[in-house]
Amino acid sequence: MKFSDQVIGALKALHPGVRKDLRRALNEVNAGKKRDVSALTKELSGFWRLRVGKHRIVFRYDEVGQLVAEFLGPRDAVYGTFRPKE
Repeated sequence: MKFSDQVIGALKALHPGVRKDLRRALNEVNAGKKRDVSALTKELSGFWRLRVGKHRIVFRYDEVGQLVAEFLGPRDAVYGTFRPKE
């Protein structure tokens, strides 16, 4: 599992309990467990979102199938701010 610089910074700014919940959810998704995950569409096709409370993590799978967390934030910030790198 990999994390973008934005995700690392956002995790550091969160309360330790919230950070623990987010890490647990990511680990479960990475292990194949069912969580609140949905595929994104349109310009975000190829990305997935994981909902953990009021937070959203946008992630993708790289060429070897490894989970790459690209963006973390509250719902309105994620969908209004995140743009995939070309």
